[in-house]
Amino acid sequence: MEVVYKIDNRTEHHNSGITDMNSDKDLSYLYKEIHQCHICPNMDCEKALRKIEAVDMKTDVFIVSQSLAENQLRRTGVNFFADDGSLGSTGVNLEKFLNLFERTVYPPEDIVMESGARIERRNTSHISVYNSEIAQCFPGKRKDGKGDRKPSAKEIYNCMTQEFLSREIQILKPAIVILMGRISRNIFFRFFVGNKMFPNSLADHIVQIVGKGEMPTCLFGDHRCCILPIQHASGANPSFSKMLLNQKLIEIIRKELQ
Repeated sequence: MEVVYKIDNRTEHHNSGITDMNSDKDLSYLYKEIHQCHICPNMDCEKALRKIEAVDMKTDVFIVSQSLAENQLRRTGVNFFADDGSLGSTGVNLEKFLNLFERTVYPPEDIVMESGARIERRNTSHISVYNSEIAQCFPGKRKDGKGDRKPSAKEIYNCMTQEFLSREIQILKPAIVILMGRISRNIFFRFFVGNKMFPNSLADHIVQIVGKGEMPTCLFGDHRCCILPIQHASGANPSFSKMLLNQKLIEIIRKELQ
């Protein structure tokens, strides 16, 4: 697979040798690589080894976030869940969206945390989704203390050239890759989809996809999957709640997952 990376008006090409990666062993090996990667000096070096037992290898929905949050996957090894076993606020909101097409953030099996807390397994009628990040470390807090710092262009470039995200997609072979939030959408399209034009507004992009009745696609190795940008599931984002009422969008997703 040829991946085109574009950062700061520079273009580089890298030929990936990834082939036929489709097992929990491949994913476990990749998790160790991610855990041991500390090439960005301004990224927080603390991050838990991701728990393979929390992954459904038959998942068909792959969610891409911006970067690690401070107190969930980074500390627990399980996406969206804190060390006390509770589901974070973004996970709570995202769960409402996923349940509209029988998907869930809850893992396929009960997970016992190092703290002794337990994450309960999913509802048997739902399929667990997978989540990864554009930048697979915690960037730390902003200097003004108002929220988390956004990854720099160099940090994003470093993570992408390690091919962590593209390799995860090739291993899991999802039907749909969901890009949560404007930043995830912009970076993913820049690196993987190429120079195809799309609306500056995330809301307009969703409207465009609904109007066409189909999602754009992208090829990863020998696997082609649909790409869907969505509003960020933050409680501070009123556009996410409005998106839950978009029945045509849900119908497009359901059709692809049949």
